[in-house]
Amino acid sequence: MSTNALELGVDIGGLDAVVMIGAPPTLASAWQQAGRAGRKGAPALAVLVAYNETVDQYLMRNPAYFFGRSPEAACIDPGNPYILAQQLACAAHELPLSADDEAAFGPQTPAILAALEEAGETRSIDGRAYWAKTEFPAAQVNLRTISNDTYTIMDATRNNAVVGTVDAISALELVYPDAIYLHEGETCFVRELDLEQKVAYVEPRAVDYYTQPVLETQIRVSCELQRRTWRGESVMLGEVTYAWQTVAMKKIRFHSLDAIGYHTLALPKLTLETTGFWFAPSEAAWSAVARAGLNPIEGLSGVRNLFLTLLSMLAMCDPLDLGGLIDSSNLGRPALFVFDRYPGGLGFAEQGYARLDELASASLAHLEACECGSGCPSCVGLPILRPAQQQDPDLGHARAIPGKEAARALLRHWLGGA
Repeated sequence: MSTNALELGVDIGGLDAVVMIGAPPTLASAWQQAGRAGRKGAPALAVLVAYNETVDQYLMRNPAYFFGRSPEAACIDPGNPYILAQQLACAAHELPLSADDEAAFGPQTPAILAALEEAGETRSIDGRAYWAKTEFPAAQVNLRTISNDTYTIMDATRNNAVVGTVDAISALELVYPDAIYLHEGETCFVRELDLEQKVAYVEPRAVDYYTQPVLETQIRVSCELQRRTWRGESVMLGEVTYAWQTVAMKKIRFHSLDAIGYHTLALPKLTLETTGFWFAPSEAAWSAVARAGLNPIEGLSGVRNLFLTLLSMLAMCDPLDLGGLIDSSNLGRPALFVFDRYPGGLGFAEQGYARLDELASASLAHLEACECGSGCPSCVGLPILRPAQQQDPDLGHARAIPGKEAARALLRHWLGGA
């Protein structure tokens, strides 16, 4: 039997052992999966087989982190206007909302109810907001994926049978026209991408290559909310606009480094209004790396990858919930941006902003423990850390794996030579 789902009629009361292939995204999930064995009170066994990923390897080298801390560190953002709008819609469907309900839903309630009324979803009568549509609003709140904006992937050779879904943020990086979509170990060719209906039509096709998207990305600071000094650096927290566009695709032959095709794509530019934190390393930090004869940009790229993957453990989220960029256009010099990959943000970036000491210490400890020489996917990660991209760590020489020693020099500088 192989499953991590409980809705398939599995009698978990009789399980004696659990094997987890790859670390679950959160400690709570890991303990929940391990706890499926031994439900009858008998001794049971749980085994975690780690991937060659940063979080997996961090847990292997730091078992005290897994066994010595509470998993209940989830952060929530009840003021997120996108989420609150869904909750108010559901509440208005049950009972009309009045000014007294602001105490339960927060100070943004009047503004969001006004937006819902403008959209025609609610109607105010005698100071109360009533649900004004025939649809059941709770049906639009997805319990499986945090985003309701998703693309459906259909097999065009099986009467358009649904084979999967992907969130809209990642769809144009994964199921663009002529892409190879991997499904249950098989290669599927993306025959068509319907942007209006948000459907990708695929067909199973045996090919000897996979595809990579070529993206143009941009980030702009919209509003600075907080600022603090950390280890000699000025760190900001605020609202940012992340924009990206899949402009081309590459075909890479399996089991080789051969690029066998490249062509441009005409896909729309997407934007994400979210929350993030950012800082530009000071001259002192830059000099600490340069004096060692190392490339500071490589070091900052490695720190970005470490921050993104290890912050997912601290904030109790999936690594796919976070994004990061190295950008020079906002501050006039290279700066590290870490942001939530969800409209409005969910509080993960705020966790990183508030816990930079813990995040930097965990990053340095992980680098020190990794036995590789100059850097690998298990520590400093890949040159491009993007959730939807199918990547080969050995592919290409122009963009090498970020420099491990440069990242270590930066982290040691910030942590006082620890």
